[in-house]
Amino acid sequence: MPRVANATDFYEIQIYSIDTVPEGQFMAELHSNYISTAVGEASKSNLPLYQTHATYELTYGLLPYLEVGQYLCTAMFEPGKWEYAGARSKVHFGIPQTEDWPVQFGANIELQYMRRAAVPDPFNIEFMPIVETHWRRLTAIANFSFEKQFSGPGTRAGISLEPMGQISYLLTKWFEPSLEYFGDIGAVKEPYIWPEQQQFIVPAVNLYLMPQLEFNFGVGFGITTNQHGTFEKGTIGWLF
Repeated sequence: MPRVANATDFYEIQIYSIDTVPEGQFMAELHSNYISTAVGEASKSNLPLYQTHATYELTYGLLPYLEVGQYLCTAMFEPGKWEYAGARSKVHFGIPQTEDWPVQFGANIELQYMRRAAVPDPFNIEFMPIVETHWRRLTAIANFSFEKQFSGPGTRAGISLEPMGQISYLLTKWFEPSLEYFGDIGAVKEPYIWPEQQQFIVPAVNLYLMPQLEFNFGVGFGITTNQHGTFEKGTIGWLF
């Protein structure tokens, strides 16, 4: 029986940079997405088709290069009915010693405790190294998410790897188109074969309309058999 690659995180579809919320300030964000299509039986069984997810995030700048945050995840599993899906806690930091290097580094550590009705593996911990570089108006970011499941069917698989990345170009002070990537190759010791992997390409835009306001919107396209579908995602954030 083929293994099912169903680790797509539709509650937090975002790329992490090394930037953190300024010390002593709060940032509130809303992450929302909708899974609109799925092609083939495998994709229909893996993608939460026609579901809407909304995740509320509050982040506090604890130190100049260190922030802590809390997520509240909700979902509309059935039309017109919002439900609590779970919660997450994070510690996110940049490494200031690399600020003047050609490549900067940071990391995000996240503890997830979700409902079983929302995700197949409700309790896990994630460690995500962050690599970032800039050249003139061009920015490239790579996230390497290593996850360990503590409950659910993914527990026996060991540590899994979900690589993510983004290339963006700042056309103006307020408009930045980007190309994002979200993947899941499965367990590090026994990766999924290509058709079973998660591989999403997401054309997106970042808007900086006000100093306090950030906005991201994109459309994702799955390119493997088990994740062949589309979703629309958006994030809006306000710095207090």
